[in-house]
Order: sequence, then C-alpha cells, then structure tokens
Amino acid sequence: MWEKKEVRDRERDKAREADKEADKEADKAFIELEKQRLENEAKVAEANLLKEEKEIMLADTSKLDEEQLQWHKIMKKKILAQQMEN
Repeated sequence: MWEKKEVRDRERDKAREADKEADKEADKAFIELEKQRLENEAKVAEANLLKEEKEIMLADTSKLDEEQLQWHKIMKKKILAQQMEN
C-alpha cells in the first residue's frame, strides 16, 4: 500500500512538472505573439505617418490663406528635419 502511494506521488509530481513546462511554453508563445503584434502596430503607425507626411509635402497650397500657408511651411520644415535626422 505504501508503494502505491509513492507511485501515485511520483506520477502526480511528474504531471505537475509537465504542467509547469507547458505553462512556460505557453508563456513564451504568448510573449512572441505580443512582440509580433507590437511590431505590426509600429509598422502600421509608421506607414500612416508617412502617408500623412506625403500628403503635407505634396499638398496644393494655392488656395490656402496666410495662416494655413504658414502652418504648411512649418510642417514641411519639421518633416524635412526629421528625414534629415534619419
């Protein structure tokens, strides 16, 4: 009877270790997916920023009033300065 208990205890311990290992693997997989998600979000944000910058750089300024034209010039300078840094 004592031997049966020891066998059950060892089997229980093995099962717990297997569960711990499975949890570690699941955590690793989750972390990797989260990294990929964040990288994808960063790429989308960068693409959106480039699109907005392109629209500013190529905008038709012929119909802008003086304040709008000043804002446009400031934004173009900022965009160009950022591009020069990169």
